[in-house]
Amino acid sequence: MDSRELPSLWQLRVFETVARHENVTRASQELLRSQPATTSCVAALEDLLGVRLFDRASTGLYLTPVGTAALVRARRVLGLAEQAVREVGAAGAVSAGVLACRVTRTQMNCLMAIADSGSFSAAARAVGISDASLQRAARNLEDTLGAKLYKRSASGIGVTAAGAGFARRLAQVKAQIETMVDTVGTYDLPRERCVTVGVLYLDPTVLLVQAMRDLGEAFPDSRIVVVSGIYQDLLQRLNSGTIDLIFGVLKHPGHDDSITERALYRERYCIVAGRDHPLARQKTVSIDELRACDWIMPPRGSPRRVAVEHVFSEGAMPSANIETYSLSTIRMMLSDSPLLTVLSANEVSCERRIGLLTSLQVDVPWEGVVVGFTTVADWQPNEVQRAFVEAVRRASEKMALQHQLRLVSGGPDRAAA
Repeated sequence: MDSRELPSLWQLRVFETVARHENVTRASQELLRSQPATTSCVAALEDLLGVRLFDRASTGLYLTPVGTAALVRARRVLGLAEQAVREVGAAGAVSAGVLACRVTRTQMNCLMAIADSGSFSAAARAVGISDASLQRAARNLEDTLGAKLYKRSASGIGVTAAGAGFARRLAQVKAQIETMVDTVGTYDLPRERCVTVGVLYLDPTVLLVQAMRDLGEAFPDSRIVVVSGIYQDLLQRLNSGTIDLIFGVLKHPGHDDSITERALYRERYCIVAGRDHPLARQKTVSIDELRACDWIMPPRGSPRRVAVEHVFSEGAMPSANIETYSLSTIRMMLSDSPLLTVLSANEVSCERRIGLLTSLQVDVPWEGVVVGFTTVADWQPNEVQRAFVEAVRRASEKMALQHQLRLVSGGPDRAAA
């Protein structure tokens, strides 16, 4: 994160004071600021971090779980800043802690740049401001602290020993602020506001995109964690409770009554070529024309490979020198060559948006695999998780209509058998 986007020391002090008092009025009195100014400062910090630090109530402001995590880091930052001011020998009528919070982000960046580069001009270029602006920030910092930070030498203006030490301390302060921002940004929301979904490699994640949008609108404070992997790895995570559900091709995991599968639809498969392929302009394409082309073949045993085998079930398979499951490789190979391959209808939907590939006018005579959810049998989804499942179901029905995928009948759930 760019340093100009980091919270200021003053913002962190306001945050710490409000958190300690759990009251804006008392915090404002300590900070010698108006209540609107204090409220606005907290709101600006929340906007900058992208999280809600406080729950607002008529009786006061109370830290959210992520606010508690942020407060631990904020107090560490403020302690380091106070120590830095004390060590530089700042002179003033106020305490070192109060004085530290008067150091602005620009002043911090300018001093560290001067210490690193050895001159005002080079520092101004490094920070990206004019020489005059940098000199003004540097002198204001000296005035704020009442300490001599700069000295003139034969090579120009550099930092004193005190200034160099203060710059090193400020670098530590900045690093701790960055750590705080990273901690907040990756903070795990409470379990009831989070959905962790396992996705099989190359399964129809385009449905998840729409579901994520719908969930975000309904629950703005929720989080969705998507974990990609092979089926056995995801099933192990499902049983251990580290993911909530698996979305993708249903695998029917043996005689395991601890697992429940919920079918959504049967996937349809399409023969795909680059948009400029000669067959892409034909209204009908024969099997012999397909067999005469070179192919990118899916790996044996995969649903795509089974689809290809159904197409050529009454004759020889086509020539194929490339075998891969990689969509990126397929996209690059097909976009500028006469090769063909087979993709699922959902994958084709994604590729059409990019505009490099197109499906041919050929019917693939196979009903396809079943796509749905896999959960533990006794799974009790919370409000957010239920909303996510419902959002995927709606997206599945919409896509089924668009691509004429055959919906699975026989009830919404079935235990693995």
